[in-house]
Amino acid sequence: MALETLRLNLLLALFAIISPGNRFATASPEDHRYNVGDPVPLFANKVGPLHNPSETYQYYDLPFCRPDPLIWKRGSLGEVLNGDRLTNSLYDLKFRDVKDGEILCEKKLEISDVARLRSAVNEDFYFQMYYDDLPMWGFIGKVENSSWSPGIKGPRYYLFKHVQFDAFYNGDQIVDIHAFSDPNHVVDITDDIEVNVKFTYSTFWNATSIGFEERTSKFSRASLLPIHRRIHWFSLINSTVILILLMGLLTLLFMRRMRNDLRQYSAGDDEEENDVARKYVCGELFRPPSHFPLFCAVLGSGMQLFTIYPIQMNLNFQGWTVLLTGIVYLGPVLVIAFVLNAISMAYGATAALPVGTIFIITFIFMPITMLLLSLGGVIQRFFRTEVRAPYVTRKSLREIPPLAWYRNLPCEMILGGLVSFSSVVLELYELHNTLWGFKISVLPGTLFVTFVILIVVTAVLSVVLTYIQLSSEDHDWWWRCVFRGGSAAIFMFAYCMYFYTRSNMSGFLQLSIFLGYSALMCYAFFLILGTVSFITSLMFVCRNYEAVKSE
Repeated sequence: MALETLRLNLLLALFAIISPGNRFATASPEDHRYNVGDPVPLFANKVGPLHNPSETYQYYDLPFCRPDPLIWKRGSLGEVLNGDRLTNSLYDLKFRDVKDGEILCEKKLEISDVARLRSAVNEDFYFQMYYDDLPMWGFIGKVENSSWSPGIKGPRYYLFKHVQFDAFYNGDQIVDIHAFSDPNHVVDITDDIEVNVKFTYSTFWNATSIGFEERTSKFSRASLLPIHRRIHWFSLINSTVILILLMGLLTLLFMRRMRNDLRQYSAGDDEEENDVARKYVCGELFRPPSHFPLFCAVLGSGMQLFTIYPIQMNLNFQGWTVLLTGIVYLGPVLVIAFVLNAISMAYGATAALPVGTIFIITFIFMPITMLLLSLGGVIQRFFRTEVRAPYVTRKSLREIPPLAWYRNLPCEMILGGLVSFSSVVLELYELHNTLWGFKISVLPGTLFVTFVILIVVTAVLSVVLTYIQLSSEDHDWWWRCVFRGGSAAIFMFAYCMYFYTRSNMSGFLQLSIFLGYSALMCYAFFLILGTVSFITSLMFVCRNYEAVKSE
């Protein structure tokens, strides 16, 4: 019995030594644990101009020290969409292995190589690498616009030939790493001559108390300076004050207008004339607008974008309107994506999607889209609830009386769009800095509150403007509600153009990507706000005119 117990203990001890839970046996890139001297994966990713975040190229598009053979890392779908193209490199950074002045390679730069590097330095190109799944950045060179040497005019271009890596570890795990291009080790590439360059690097390791689970927290910080938080609070206060003042003012004007209308309807001599005019308007309120299938498709697309899942409006859709709903927003997205991908391929940028990735996205997205659209059509066909008008629509269309110029659609779009846009304009600046910058400067909670304020302001304006329109015997309110509510997106796009002119972005590729993505974002807001505007106006019309009986 004692012998059997001893054998069991020995087997358990042996299993503990070779089991995956043992610290020394599991030191590998998979669990990010290493022993001293273990190789750690380092991948070169991409290069690009600092001020053009969407314009990036493969790392070895520039004449750097290139390994042989070049082994590409299989990237995930998210990495490919982000423009990441990871490949191996000649840098050998072993865990806690200090190196100083290690030679990477000696390379002879041809005249064409010098010209390409000089152009990259002039555009403030940076490089990006990944070390143990941690990103790091550094510049490839510098420009000196003045020189103390007599007889030398014009800027001088210098290529950094030494990179210093400062890595931080906690126990057997890597917590942080920085790449520092040493400005004291440079080579002049101003002139078009061949240059021999010896590329070197150094690696230094430092212990830190930061835990492994916190090593990516710095990439998700909203701000490093308190002033950014004050700007966010000011943005929220500005939006809230505008909302409160707008709702108070419009509610006051709205109630006064309704009281005046009720007083006019109850007047002695004009009672019959006003009542007839109002009933004429009521007889036209639920007449389907022109291009009704397209109108339903716009509402369906706006509701999908607003709720993230398909919801069909129960307004007597025709069968093919369901298909049109899937094209209203997806069609422009596909067209713009195709054009931007073609431009990126022409420039050789990593933003261009490979053919295989395009097929994967198509095979994933199209069946799901068709299934959801079909399901929405079936639900709308068999389980819809009809919107019952409180009166009968007249057979003959009543002519709209002449209106003042300030009651036309363009003026209403300017008024509705400008007021809604003013409630979110300050937060748009932080949003654009996040989308087209290198640091997250806006919080999701702040964005959500701002979006809610935008929706409320749009809904209030829509109800008031619809009532003013109907009180003028103008019954053509369906499309007007959509355009009035969505007009804020036009001001948003104008602000996008203003932001681009104020930024340091340049070049046709960056301009194309900026305009394409901004147009899609603003078009989505147009559909969402237009849908919200119509739905709130529809609820108001049904509620306000439910007591009117058409004769």
